[in-house]
This record gives sequence, C-alpha cells and structure tokens, in this order.
Amino acid sequence: MTYQRARSPEHKEERREAILAAARALAGERPVRDVSLGDIARRVELAKSNLLRYFESREAIFLTLLRREWEAFTVAASAQPDAAGLARALAERPFFCDLLGEQAAVLEHNVSGETVRDFRATSIDLVRTLAGDVATATRLAFDDAFEVVAAALLIAAGLYPLTNPAPRVVAIYAETPGLLQPDFEGRLGRLVATLIAGYAR
Repeated sequence: MTYQRARSPEHKEERREAILAAARALAGERPVRDVSLGDIARRVELAKSNLLRYFESREAIFLTLLRREWEAFTVAASAQPDAAGLARALAERPFFCDLLGEQAAVLEHNVSGETVRDFRATSIDLVRTLAGDVATATRLAFDDAFEVVAAALLIAAGLYPLTNPAPRVVAIYAETPGLLQPDFEGRLGRLVATLIAGYAR
C-alpha cells in the first residue's frame, strides 16, 4: 500500500481514529503489554515512522484509549454508584482494567510531560464526577467517596491480572485441589463495600 500523508484536518482525524481502532482490536486479541507499535503499524498498513506523525508513541495511543474507556466507565458506573455497581461496571470492561494496570508502570513512560499532565487532570476530573454520584448514593462525604472510587480503580488494576492469568496458570488452578482462581467482580465488590462501610462509620 502506497503511503499518502493525511493533510486536511478531517483526513488526519480519520487516520488517528484508524490507528486507535487498530490498537483496540489488537488488544482484544492479546494483553495490551504484548501489542507493539510495529503490530499497530502493520494493522493500519503504515510504516512506524509514518504512524508517529499522528501519535508520539505506542504509549500515547493507549493513553488515548484509556481516557476514552475511563469516560465510558464513568457513565456506566454512575447508573448504579454503589459497591456492586462499581464492581460490575469494571468487570464489564476488561480492556479498561488491563489499561489501568499498565498506566503508571508503562503507559505514562515514553510520552511527554504535557501528555501525562493532561491525562492525569482528565482522570482526576472523571474520578471527581463519579465520586459525586457515589457520595449521593452512599451518603458518604465527597472526599470519602473520592477515595472509594480511586481505591476501586487501584484494586481493579491489581486484581484484573490475577483473575485473568495466562492459560498455563488457569490449568494449574484447575489441576490443584483447593487452589481457586479469584473471582474479579465478587472480590472487587466485597472490597469496595468494605471501604464504603468503613468510611460511613
């Protein structure tokens, strides 16, 4: 395929969206950490150097997707802003949970300080938005509800890989009596409920 540089704002945005869609599709086939810039470039039939005209790095692509996933999660969780609702909204979004686990350790590297600052500001605003709904639903103080939402996200980031291990580990769970694979939604819901109860005292 002959590369043609997108020149109009509309064409540039179309190219950006195609890159994001390719990255999203690849992350549906394997974990985010296993998707390389080269994989994305091949999927959209661009050289890596040309792809970097639209995003500063692989990490910037996935930070953009993480922001979008975060926005969708916030909308979904606001429909039932209690422990069970937060857990369900996260369990229904494995891609979001995978990205959360990669955020600080991987995705905020190899991007500009401005990119990280903008992403962090947006994510904090989203946590605040959902915290308002949680405060209303649970009768917690806003600051306490903010901590509950932030903790739920942190727990999800750590719990998701444990509950979605490699096939070899799944086989070990199945073969070892008494060794049970953790339940993501159930475990997360119980932990968040405990946090809410603690702050409510």
